[in-house]
Amino acid sequence: MVRATLYAAAGEGHHVWVELDDPCCPGPTWWHTDHLQSVSVSVAQRLAPGDPIGTCGRTGGWDCAHAHTELLKGPPQDGFYQWPYQWPREAVESAYYSPKAWWDAAAAMVGQAPPEVVTMLLEGWQLKGWVLADLYAQASVPFNPDSATANAWCDELHRGVYRGRPRGEEHAIEDGVWQEYESGVVVWRASDGAVSWNG
Repeated sequence: MVRATLYAAAGEGHHVWVELDDPCCPGPTWWHTDHLQSVSVSVAQRLAPGDPIGTCGRTGGWDCAHAHTELLKGPPQDGFYQWPYQWPREAVESAYYSPKAWWDAAAAMVGQAPPEVVTMLLEGWQLKGWVLADLYAQASVPFNPDSATANAWCDELHRGVYRGRPRGEEHAIEDGVWQEYESGVVVWRASDGAVSWNG
């Protein structure tokens, strides 16, 4: 739902605040976009996926058009003119999501990942570093972050497909490796790097 539309603010130009209540959101989320050339929405308007909120611009004194988007963990603590310019890093990390962490967590949630995986991603845990290593540890399977199957698992999660925990170690075949997960078996071919999922 659109919570605020503001115009000609110094530094921010025309900008819009939207509270996201989509079930695909991995946590409470407020979306803020500024520097718009025009605004196409009004306060209290409910948006559907794909609805335009405005056109990309350079309002606020910028010399090039761009879409500046922020994802907050809740309503802006300093009001709708909040601008974290020169905030300490800790303050930014407390109020804002890392966009990559938010998207990784949303993809995992849509892909039916368990809540603990979604939370780890939202908190910025790295897919191959901590999340996948944790899943391998839970399954008592040795983890190699450089393995082709680990990379394939991460690629699937970025696509929104959660393949679950491993069901055994990676196994060598004539031209690559294979590994079984709770939701499929992945085969990686060394000759051309091709990946195939069955399941």
